[in-house]
Amino acid sequence: MNVRLLFLAKYRVPHMLFSLQWDRFIQGIDRTIVCSPMPREEVWNILDHWNIDRTNWDYVSDSVIYERYPQVNDWVLPGDYRGWWLRQQAIKLSYLDLIGEDLMLMWDPDTFLIENYQPLINDRLQLVTLLDTTHGSYEGVFHAITGIDRPTTHCFVTEYMPVRRNDWVSLRDHIQDRWPNKHWLNAIIDAVPGMPTIPPWGNGEIIKWFSEYELLGGWAVLQGKVDYWPQRRFEYDSLVKLENLDKLQYNAVCDAVPDLSLSMQYDYETHEIANFDFYRNMVQGRLC
Repeated sequence: MNVRLLFLAKYRVPHMLFSLQWDRFIQGIDRTIVCSPMPREEVWNILDHWNIDRTNWDYVSDSVIYERYPQVNDWVLPGDYRGWWLRQQAIKLSYLDLIGEDLMLMWDPDTFLIENYQPLINDRLQLVTLLDTTHGSYEGVFHAITGIDRPTTHCFVTEYMPVRRNDWVSLRDHIQDRWPNKHWLNAIIDAVPGMPTIPPWGNGEIIKWFSEYELLGGWAVLQGKVDYWPQRRFEYDSLVKLENLDKLQYNAVCDAVPDLSLSMQYDYETHEIANFDFYRNMVQGRLC
């Protein structure tokens, strides 16, 4: 079965609802699983209010991850100004391990696609990719974890990551074999090189830069039978800039508003999002 893992933090509710307006572009998915710290009833109430068809949708709580994979808390490092940024990546890896379907499409709903995409075609994984792109912060991290040179010059930090179950198991077991006396979650974060912070973000505290998508994408390339699906991202740092979307130039839309208070906001009492229809129509108009 091919499933989509929708990672939903509460502050991403309006972005999820916005992204789902163009869910028709995601194809080849049998089931969606909401992975969230929010209560199931709250998530379902929101989806029902917005008339989102949740046929073949399911839910798993982060509390299950904390119970079965307590090592995720070891990813909260002292002095890390990014808060729980690392731990949420450990939680995502744990969901892969817990759910274990044949094909799992990881999705962060601040980004949506405006071109047809299918994660597996003719037994070949379709990796959503930023071609010929690298992030300096992650240099050497893949090798530090796996002992293998990173096999590509492309980047997989795209908010969409298809993962084959067999690839995940082989990666987890490879890491566990390298450090047999550690849980694989601890082995990963311990292997990531530390870097000192600099003002104004810190005063020399050691932090670690890690991308779960970079690790998973690089490993998939090593396993073979992959194709690159180039993502051409339209990133808007202000909602009004959605009017600049050009469907001929871009195939993905990403909320990159630096101050979340200036992005879409959800009113949990009224279930309303200010100017939602205005921005939805703006995007839809750019796709016609």
